[in-house]
Amino acid sequence: MNKKNITLSILFILVIALTSCGTKSDAVSIIGTWGGTELRNFKKVCASAGVKIKFETTRDLNSLLETRLRSENVPDIAILPNPAKLLSLAKRGHLRPLSFLSKKKLTRDYNSHWLKMGSYAGKLYGLFYKAANKSIIWYNPQEFKKHGWKIPKTWSKLMALSKKMLAAGKTPWSIGADIGWPLSDWIENIMARTSGEKNYKKWIEHEIPWTSPDVKKAFVTWGEIVSKKDFLYGGRDGTLASSFQNAAFAVFRKDPKAYLYYEGDFISGIITQELKHVKLGKNIDFFPFPPIDPKHGNPIIVGADALAAFKLTKNVKKLITYLASKKAHEQWVKLGGFISHNRNVSLKNYPDYVSRKSAKMISSAKVILFDASDLMHPAVGNKGGFWDACKRYIQSPDKLDEILKDMERLAVKHY
Repeated sequence: MNKKNITLSILFILVIALTSCGTKSDAVSIIGTWGGTELRNFKKVCASAGVKIKFETTRDLNSLLETRLRSENVPDIAILPNPAKLLSLAKRGHLRPLSFLSKKKLTRDYNSHWLKMGSYAGKLYGLFYKAANKSIIWYNPQEFKKHGWKIPKTWSKLMALSKKMLAAGKTPWSIGADIGWPLSDWIENIMARTSGEKNYKKWIEHEIPWTSPDVKKAFVTWGEIVSKKDFLYGGRDGTLASSFQNAAFAVFRKDPKAYLYYEGDFISGIITQELKHVKLGKNIDFFPFPPIDPKHGNPIIVGADALAAFKLTKNVKKLITYLASKKAHEQWVKLGGFISHNRNVSLKNYPDYVSRKSAKMISSAKVILFDASDLMHPAVGNKGGFWDACKRYIQSPDKLDEILKDMERLAVKHY
């Protein structure tokens, strides 16, 4: 081979290498907790944006992100279910502000509450995309009809129904406690209904201690269910070993093992994907988490996932701009398992009455409170803190004072 041909060959190889590298870098790398149906639907939305993504699913998002930050191997985008983590990353200078988004469109499409929650020092760092109604209890209408059970409108009636189920030889509740975060949602709903909006917010900011009567009352009220092992499918040990998904399947299988299940509205997509015989509105439905103290009404606890950018490449901007749009929200709404907080998305877009009912609850609620554990300092509100405290309480309800003292020490350390 002559020198000219060798030179051309080398150039050809370099072009191929550069092209390959360019193609690889075009894919937006994302880290989040989504998997299964959630992730498949998200990928469909991203495809409509004309952007390729490389998604890494993890159950321990905080730890993975901190590891990546230390090794300077961060993703382009992280999907954070925790506003406290979002603000922490922004304060530490790791995130890029989303200043490329149109303020006019954002204020048109979103309540200012969502924009403030994603902002730090006057700049938007987090775009909330997927909302969840966390104030609902799931049941099988066919089983309720068969046994003559009525939908409880208050907490006391819910407890009466649970006892009635037990007296009939049925296990009332199925709860999955292996991971912890679904448990903290229980306490949040109860806290909002027993102590009110003002104390709920003070609790988040550690303006009232974990050892206060208000917090203890919330746990004790939850204990009316979880401290009674006969109320739980699998007892305490089975509950602590079960995932929240498997706990849901136990209620909606053809031979149900329990009859009541608490979880956010997103669980319907997981259940119907796994159990093909389950049809929304037919053998799966929900009723609102009932009020406890009438003076505090029936607030709704919501959660949401925020898109946060570590890098602002052309495709990152393109993807986030699309995900901020009404069109992107409507696309996932129509796929199911998605509740939008974009106020211009019509309820008519929801594919079934269950998701439409949940979206209507959010839009018509008098009081909406964000998930407390997501707003607390991550070390307090998440794994190692609140989540584990809930698991410990299920294991040993008689050690509540000790559990709350441990939580208070943790909160003092981090606040």
